[in-house]
Amino acid sequence: MRARPAESSRAQTPTVVTIGTFDGVHLGHQALLRRARERARAQKLESVALTFDRPPQNYLGRPKPLLMPLEKKLALLRRFVDRVEVLSFPAVQALPPEAFAERVLRQELKAVAVVVGEGFRFGRDRQGDAQTLKALGFEVDVVPPVTVDGEVVSSTAVRQALQRGDVERARKLLGRLPQLWGRVVRGAGQGRRLGFPTANLALEPELLVPAEGIYAAWALFDGHTHPGALYIGRKPTFGGTQLSVEVFLLIDGLNERADAEALELYGKELEVRLVARLRDDRRFETVEGLRRQIEADVEAVRAVLAEAPLDP
Repeated sequence: MRARPAESSRAQTPTVVTIGTFDGVHLGHQALLRRARERARAQKLESVALTFDRPPQNYLGRPKPLLMPLEKKLALLRRFVDRVEVLSFPAVQALPPEAFAERVLRQELKAVAVVVGEGFRFGRDRQGDAQTLKALGFEVDVVPPVTVDGEVVSSTAVRQALQRGDVERARKLLGRLPQLWGRVVRGAGQGRRLGFPTANLALEPELLVPAEGIYAAWALFDGHTHPGALYIGRKPTFGGTQLSVEVFLLIDGLNERADAEALELYGKELEVRLVARLRDDRRFETVEGLRRQIEADVEAVRAVLAEAPLDP
């Protein structure tokens, strides 16, 4: 098992382990994590989340866009359990279920109990399941699926909601506002020329990008939170083809220089929490028509965020 350096030490305390990719750490994942923590506390054990650096499918030629960067996922997982361990799927891909359980769960993690969801499979060719773990001497908790409005919560369901721009649905499935993270980079300056200077974000290529359009959002950087209008699109009015992700920060009291340079944002990470999608991206016949629409969008964003508290 390849543990991350910060968590490479092995305590001798027996553990309760829950296993999964945990992409997005949605409500279904949270149910597993809470069960592991509750059981560990009741038995005076340590709770451990065992996760993969990326979904196994991403190594098998069926890549999925990720909902969270790895480091963000690990930080969120640590809010639920005592310890997080990371596996590289290729390192364990060939292990039969019995070898995986013995080497990783029993020897490495000192697991006495394992918390899994229904349909959990593990080991080479997905040959092992909850009954396999029981036969190998582990205590096993099988947590039923979490449903929201009759739909089973899953990372796939969250992805599908964001890909169609349904922010409210994604929020219900995640239990929090959906998020984006990106480094602020220099853009073409079109927003500044329109009177709406933006912070252009470079996202990790593996991350999912929500549906194109205009969003009301919160932008977090340097320990501060600001309202923002998030644009995801290809700038069709200017004949653009490359996807752009950028935020116009609604910071009162700053002039037209309230851009990434004035705020010293270049190179910094910006976290964006999506609140609502306001409209599709579209081409305008004139630049002035686009400018007027952006003015209306900004006012709409202010109205939405005035009624939308920031999630903790």
